[in-house]
Amino acid sequence: MIISINIWKKSCYSLAFLFLTTVSSTLSAQTVVVLADTPYSDKEKHMLQGPNGLLFRLINEVNPSVVMHLGDFKSGGKSCTDSLLNEHKALLAQIYPGRVIYTPGDNDWTDCDRTSLVHSFNELERLEYLITLMYQTPPLLTNDLSSLTSQAMQIENKLWINERLAISTLHLVGTSNGRVYIGMSDQNTAIEAVNKRDKANLVWLKSIEAKANEFDALIIGFQADIYQQKVLQSGDCDSTSLKTCDAFADYRQAFKQLAKRINKPVLIAHGDTGDFCFEKLDHNLWHLNAAGDFRYLDATKVTFNKESPEKPFIINGLINANLPHIGCNN
Repeated sequence: MIISINIWKKSCYSLAFLFLTTVSSTLSAQTVVVLADTPYSDKEKHMLQGPNGLLFRLINEVNPSVVMHLGDFKSGGKSCTDSLLNEHKALLAQIYPGRVIYTPGDNDWTDCDRTSLVHSFNELERLEYLITLMYQTPPLLTNDLSSLTSQAMQIENKLWINERLAISTLHLVGTSNGRVYIGMSDQNTAIEAVNKRDKANLVWLKSIEAKANEFDALIIGFQADIYQQKVLQSGDCDSTSLKTCDAFADYRQAFKQLAKRINKPVLIAHGDTGDFCFEKLDHNLWHLNAAGDFRYLDATKVTFNKESPEKPFIINGLINANLPHIGCNN
């Protein structure tokens, strides 16, 4: 009888330990859903539209802390009219009301001056309109994100720290960060705007570093693929040439040094190019090219587990859990 009681007690202790371990693991994990380069088509709009859209339902079933949209929330082949931008903002807003962090992509403003479009716009004017619409016009996408902060000199740069996970956006776009294809703006004015944006971005990274004691890991999201082979192999940028150039060398170095200095996991997440891939770049530095851009009609689930320093970020597609590819080659 005593032996039976002891066995029963041990079984109870084992079950209790298993339960507490499971609860502890659950509590230590946090999920973020990342959207990028979408919606470009009516099919994608339907997937994101509630209550029956596939991605809408999957995102809300996951119940993430936040949804990040890494820019290009419209196709580059569609004109950047007020009505289209408003329509796509409304679509984002209903996916996960009050808990969506958006950062601009090149389709959303700098490519709006393409002569191939039905209606072409001055890209700097479109940026001004986009900033007003997405960050200053109700309903705000971030209404329910308490303690969200914005950069005073560049309001689109956001930081939200939740349960020791820091989530930040950075206004960094393709087309060489707005240094090429300047069709309807004054070239000098446009390049000055890029330089100003670069300066503000690097200041923002410094301010995040200063708050490193408030978080255990950091996700930085933006639109441009700064690790694309075509970018890495292109020449330096200058103020006179409007050819494709590597406008991101300072950023790649800044991210690498930031991860080393804070000595905490940093995930760089972007869209822009077609690959859906994930890789470790350096000590404490990981790289995600998120799903989207026609090739992968999906959303990316990022799970941060602070109990796993070797693999702090687990990445899966919401529709296709077998993706992303490990290692990026595009």
